[in-house]
Amino acid sequence: MKKQQGLSALSVLLIVGLMGAVLLLAFKVIPVYNEYANVRRTIQSLATEGGRGEYEIRREFNLRAPVADITSIRGEQLVVIALPQNVSIRAKYRREVPLFSNISLAFDFDTQAGQIPQS
Repeated sequence: MKKQQGLSALSVLLIVGLMGAVLLLAFKVIPVYNEYANVRRTIQSLATEGGRGEYEIRREFNLRAPVADITSIRGEQLVVIALPQNVSIRAKYRREVPLFSNISLAFDFDTQAGQIPQS
């Protein structure tokens, strides 16, 4: 008789369980990095536009945030240095994503756009 080859039922269940865990993790992590990319794009856009004061930059960020699906940071949390020639904007924030029960993932993001000339 020929020896059977293939996966047992237990190994198939383990592979499916592992793939499910990886998919769950991916579905939780991808939106967090997508939001981070939107934050970077928004502050980069605000820094290059320039010609505005600190208040206007924060206000404009708050107006753009819902459109870009940004919920983790508000304009009031940005560090804005607005000079007549240059604008520097820094966004530093933490995002926690619950996985299950009392286990969650924590992400610390820090990005900056614009340059302040050195004196």
